[in-house]
Amino acid sequence: MERHVLSREGNAAELFSGSLLARPRFFMIKRRISFYLLACGLGALLGSASYTAENSGHLASGRNAVGFKLIVAADPTRSYPAAAGTSVQDRPMRVYLWYPAVPDQGKPLTIGDFVRWAGEDFGETTRGRPAGEPALPVPLKRGLEAEDIGPLLARPLRSHLGPSAASGEFPLLVFGQGLYYESPLSNAVLCEYLASRGFIVATCPLVGTRYRLTNLNAEDLETQVRDLEFVLAEARAAFPGRTARLGVVGYDLGGMAGLLLAMHRPEIAAFLSIDSGIHIPHPSGLPGAHPSYREECFTIPWMHVTQARFLEAARTEKPEATLSGRRKYGDSWMVGLPTVNHGGFTSYATFGIRNPVRGYWEGFGDEARNVHDAMCRLAGDFFEATLKDAPAALSLWTCGTDAAGRGGLEVEFLRGAAAPESSRSLLRRIMEAGLDAVRPDIDRIRAANPGAEILNGQELRWLAYHFLLWWGREKEALDAFQLNVELHPKSAEAWAGLGEACLLSGENEEAITSFRKALELNPDLPNVKAALEALTKK
Repeated sequence: MERHVLSREGNAAELFSGSLLARPRFFMIKRRISFYLLACGLGALLGSASYTAENSGHLASGRNAVGFKLIVAADPTRSYPAAAGTSVQDRPMRVYLWYPAVPDQGKPLTIGDFVRWAGEDFGETTRGRPAGEPALPVPLKRGLEAEDIGPLLARPLRSHLGPSAASGEFPLLVFGQGLYYESPLSNAVLCEYLASRGFIVATCPLVGTRYRLTNLNAEDLETQVRDLEFVLAEARAAFPGRTARLGVVGYDLGGMAGLLLAMHRPEIAAFLSIDSGIHIPHPSGLPGAHPSYREECFTIPWMHVTQARFLEAARTEKPEATLSGRRKYGDSWMVGLPTVNHGGFTSYATFGIRNPVRGYWEGFGDEARNVHDAMCRLAGDFFEATLKDAPAALSLWTCGTDAAGRGGLEVEFLRGAAAPESSRSLLRRIMEAGLDAVRPDIDRIRAANPGAEILNGQELRWLAYHFLLWWGREKEALDAFQLNVELHPKSAEAWAGLGEACLLSGENEEAITSFRKALELNPDLPNVKAALEALTKK
């Protein structure tokens, strides 16, 4: 994998005052072979980035008006405790949808609307609150002074409730929420900004498998993956024939779920992870401990935006200890933002919060909103480049340092090779067309990718047994077992399978040779020992 440091002739304020693809003629690339990160100036951005006066100084919108829908549904394929735990019901689902819309239609929405929906997401009641007092999320209740709550709730957003969708097709982005930031309120600003840039954005609250609490384990991670797949289906149904290419965004735990989605849904074309514990090993063991984690299937463009200190820590690791270092296929962008605040990647960074909130943050400084806005623009440019056939948006970058010397943005671009046809695709074609028809493509891919696993050994062996024992394709079975030992010559199981196929085909000498090879690699195979003894006693 090639690594590039990216820089631009110009000033840092210009970088984030608009789209990264605004002035491609200024860009240049410098190649470096060593593994490191380039610190680029963000201070000018924080001091002088300009914002429009609309929406109380929020991030300036893209060219599209933004519509919003809240779909209340249920997933009949899964159960969930009913009220008071007296019985079970279909799993409740609340799907948040932002989309490019026809201007000047629908009710304008405020932050207060999303705060109210956040309470509904988790069944918040009025118990213990004065009449009329909203069910404030803890970060707002403890982070704001009482006099600041009303103005914040009344603050207008760019979203309108229920307008007609704009004409045309738009890429669809599915968004996974994070632990302690479970409601879509946490990322509403980014979601509607992406919609203003011409994307349909769909998400849902993060809710555990059997109760509200989401545990940090494989079961609840799988639940989030399935929730996001439900969201994907609902979004496509809401805009039939209108969703073009598909991307995934994940914050915190949602980044782990997004990575699993990216590994297992071939139609996903780009992945953005936000301050998620996927780049270096997470203490929980997730997402790698999930039974369907398959890094060889992760070959799409990936941008990882996180705290600069975490990229600094990753820099001390061996490349094979990081996800980006292990990736051979697909381009990667590693971006470090100048914050030590996990909440700074969420909408809360734009809400004017000053007070520390235990379990969330020590507090937000004056630069918090600008850093969050920079992340939003990076996200928009990433998906413009990867899902709208605008590669210039991220092919080069702009960096600089302001006069005060306040640096911060760390960027590394890793050029990955083009991914070959996947093992799953090849196996499917072998089943459909036969091994003889696919073998030339396998040989070509092997020649172009020396040392790579072209076909998963376990799955190829299992397919070969199906050919041999259950599908009546014995000749292909022998060829498939032979291919498996060619591709995985150090696999005792591959040699044992070939030996069994030879034995059932009456090729006893070949079976003896294969069984002996299997035992050389792994002497602890009692069935192989027994078969070899029976053959050699004859």
